[in-house]
Amino acid sequence: TDTAVNNSAEGSPLFCAISRSSSRSTVHSMLASSDYATTAAAAAAGSRGPRASLGVEDTTVEILMTGLDPERMRVMYLGGVSSEEGAIGGKAVEHASGISAIYPESASDSYLFTPCGFSLNGVQDDGYYTIHVTPEPHCSYASFETNISNDSGIDLHKPEGIKSLVEKVTKAFGPRYVTVTVFKARGGDELSGGYAAGAAAGKDRKALRYAAAEADVAPPAFEVVDGYKSVDRVLYEFDHYWLRYGYYVMAD
Repeated sequence: TDTAVNNSAEGSPLFCAISRSSSRSTVHSMLASSDYATTAAAAAAGSRGPRASLGVEDTTVEILMTGLDPERMRVMYLGGVSSEEGAIGGKAVEHASGISAIYPESASDSYLFTPCGFSLNGVQDDGYYTIHVTPEPHCSYASFETNISNDSGIDLHKPEGIKSLVEKVTKAFGPRYVTVTVFKARGGDELSGGYAAGAAAGKDRKALRYAAAEADVAPPAFEVVDGYKSVDRVLYEFDHYWLRYGYYVMAD
């Protein structure tokens, strides 16, 4: 178009946002690390489903929230818990909202925007999590995505672990409506490769599916989420992964 924006140019919104970042921000050291680069690449693959193609049995959870609690969203405004835009304000929001308690051992880089809004990217071991928040009451929205399983009651391979994660996240934002999706790899490379090789060799696909089902990992399951009622549940079965979808509404 005639008004195309070059975000790499000085004066652009992206350039200004980066330029205003505090020198205390961890993002520069994280990006300079080859380990972080590897993790970022894996995270990008994980955001499109589990990393079965990389030989890792991965479970990825996405929590999408609307109708956020206006009282809890006060901290997401500049001047709420911090008058500092950028990383300093971001850290203040992490602690005031309870977000920092979800993965307390992670390394995170967060940002508080003007006049409001919050974003966070974090890593722990070989996993990642990311949060984005728009707090305005007429269009409030928050997203949370992760593939981190740890020993703090959040084991994404177990229903009770997913339940624990969803309850910790909803406690921080107080949403009225919650959508949860869980991507779970089906048996890793051995299962996926066996099916693909058999199909390529012209073997009966139905027989291959039965064999795969016998060796398959169980599909992801949900438990009741405290304070919410389940409105809709769907389970999708794909060749290399499961996708479970759940929709929740705050209980009256």
